[in-house]
Amino acid sequence: MISKFKNILRFIIYLLVNIFVTPSKNIEQKKFLLIRLDAIGDYVLFRNFIKVLKESDKYKDYSFTFVGNDNWKGLSEELDGQYIDEFIWVNKNKFTRNLVYRYKKLKSIALFGYEVILCPVYSRDFFDTDMLVKIINATEKIGSDGDLSNINRWQKKIGDKYYDKIIPANDSILFEFDRNKEFFENFLDVKLEIYRPNISLNCKKIQFNLPHKYAILFIGASSITKQWSIENFAKVGKHIKEKYGHDIVLCGAPNDREAALKFSLYFKDTYIDLVGKTSLIELLQVFSKGNLMVSNETVAPHMAVALNMASVIVIYSGRHYGRFAPYPKEMSPNYHLVYHPEIKENLIDYSKVSNSNSYKNSLDINEIKVDMVTQKIKEALIMNG
Repeated sequence: MISKFKNILRFIIYLLVNIFVTPSKNIEQKKFLLIRLDAIGDYVLFRNFIKVLKESDKYKDYSFTFVGNDNWKGLSEELDGQYIDEFIWVNKNKFTRNLVYRYKKLKSIALFGYEVILCPVYSRDFFDTDMLVKIINATEKIGSDGDLSNINRWQKKIGDKYYDKIIPANDSILFEFDRNKEFFENFLDVKLEIYRPNISLNCKKIQFNLPHKYAILFIGASSITKQWSIENFAKVGKHIKEKYGHDIVLCGAPNDREAALKFSLYFKDTYIDLVGKTSLIELLQVFSKGNLMVSNETVAPHMAVALNMASVIVIYSGRHYGRFAPYPKEMSPNYHLVYHPEIKENLIDYSKVSNSNSYKNSLDINEIKVDMVTQKIKEALIMNG
C-alpha cells in the first residue's frame, strides 16, 4: 500500500513538472525519434536493429534522433553514429531523482515535433519512458505491448494511452535479441534476415599492451546478487594460468575498483588490471582479442558474443532465465552458462518462475563452486579445439 501511494505521488509530481514544459506545435516531416533509456546490456541486444530501421524502405529518407541513456553514450556514438543524425543523452538517475534536471531535459527534448516517435522497449518504464513519450508532440507514437517487469498494471493502462499504436508481443519467453527482432518485424511488417547480435570494430590503437594469449575475468555486475566472490575469481584465474597458460586480464567498471583491490590480495601471480581504466570502446577492443572470458551475468558476455569471442563462461545466479541467459545455441555456441545448482534441477519450471513479475532472487551465487566453473572452462576449450 505504501509503495502504491509513493508511485501515485510520484506520478502527480511528474505531471506537475510536465505542466511547465511547452511541447513544440510544429511537426517536422520525415523526422523520427527513437527512445531507449534502459541499461547497456539491453542496448547491445538492440543496437543492430537501428541499422535495420534506418535502411528500411519506409524510413530510409527520415532524419533520426536518438534519446538514449548516457551510460552507453560513447559506445553508441562510435558504433551507430552513421545511422543517427542527432543524439540526445539522458542521465537516467538524475532524470528520475532531480526535478530541475528532469524539467530542463524534458524542455530540450520537447523543442521539436516529430512525424514518428518509437519506443521499442519490451519492459517499458512508466515514469521515465512513457511520460517522456506523452509530452513530445508527434503525428504517431508507437510502443511495445510489453510485460509488467518494470511497470504496474495501472501504470501500463495509463501509459498505453500515450501511444497511438501498440505493437503486439508474444506471451512466451523469448531471448531478448529475438524479442527485439519480433518487435521490428511486426513494426516494419517484414521478415528480417538477422539472427544474432554483432559488433564490427574499427581497429584503434589502445594505450596499454595486451598479452598474446589471455583470459578475461570480468568481476562486476549490476547487483550484489549477481556478483560471484572475488576470492573465487582469483582461484579460477590461478587455474586458467597454471593449466592453460593464459595470462589474466582483469576487467570491470570504475565502481569495481574496490573489488579489484581485493582481487590483488588473493591472486599472487602477475596479471593486468584494467578495471575502471578503459572506455567502453577500449573495453570492446580488449574483449575482441581475448581467448576466453569468465564473467558474472552482466553486459560483458553480451559484448563478447557480439564480437564472436571464442569461449564465454557466465556465472549465473538466476533472473530472467531464457530472456537474457543463456543464449540460444544456434545464436552463440561459444556461450556457456554455469548454473546455480537449484536452477539446473528443473530448467523449464525455473524459466517460468524467474520471468514472473513477482520473482525475487533468493539464490546465493556463491553456492556456485569453483570446480563447477573450471569444469565448464574445460568443456568450452575442448569444444573449441
